[in-house]
Amino acid sequence: RGPKPERMNAMSAAARRAHVSFAVMRQQLPASFKRFSTGAAAAGSGGGLLAFAQANPFVTQLGICTAKTGGADILTQTTVEGKGFREIDWKRNVVFLVFGAAYLGGFQYWIQVNMFRKWFPGMDRFANSTMAQKLKDGPGMLSAAKQVCFDVFVHLPFMYFPVFYSVKESVQGSSWNPVDWVKDGCTKYYNNFAKDFQVMFTLWAPADVVLFSLPMWLRMPGRHMVSFGWTAYLSFLRGGAQVEAPKKD
Repeated sequence: RGPKPERMNAMSAAARRAHVSFAVMRQQLPASFKRFSTGAAAAGSGGGLLAFAQANPFVTQLGICTAKTGGADILTQTTVEGKGFREIDWKRNVVFLVFGAAYLGGFQYWIQVNMFRKWFPGMDRFANSTMAQKLKDGPGMLSAAKQVCFDVFVHLPFMYFPVFYSVKESVQGSSWNPVDWVKDGCTKYYNNFAKDFQVMFTLWAPADVVLFSLPMWLRMPGRHMVSFGWTAYLSFLRGGAQVEAPKKD
């Protein structure tokens, strides 16, 4: 037996109301959401993932860095440390997920894309040029060198690491006071500074030379791909809760 005419009419009316409601909601969306929707639709209809990444660089790198950071920690725990799935330290994994989404996906994008555009004029022009054009662009290469220096001498040692250690304390520490998270985290970072800086500089100085020469839409996704190995190392070296040695009487 087919559906009753009354039920069909009710379903049609509900579908029309949903369509009208969606149209009204779309009219009320902020312009930024409309641009995202348009870009996503264009990407989906002509080019797949690559087109989507070019049309929506922030959303793309946010998804990559969150998945990458959490995945690198799980890979380290299961492969390097030999843990079974039931033995995974999920509290530790939360540290990397929160840090990956909030800091790497949010703050790092803001500073290395939005703020770098103000501090280093011509960054987009140089990044989006061909390699032949880059090699002839003295001011552009100098600007890229300044970006590398800022990253390895300012951003990573004095922003990235303090935030990482503080987020780690917020999840693994015993205090609920944010002041304690920062104080205890920065104290542990101070004790590890020499080794952390040496390893960071060895990887990120040469990597930045390449990354800051990539097209702008590829800059942050490329950084997150390099960061997968870095995060795995950081997870192995600094991911677990540090047990303080008992004080001697």
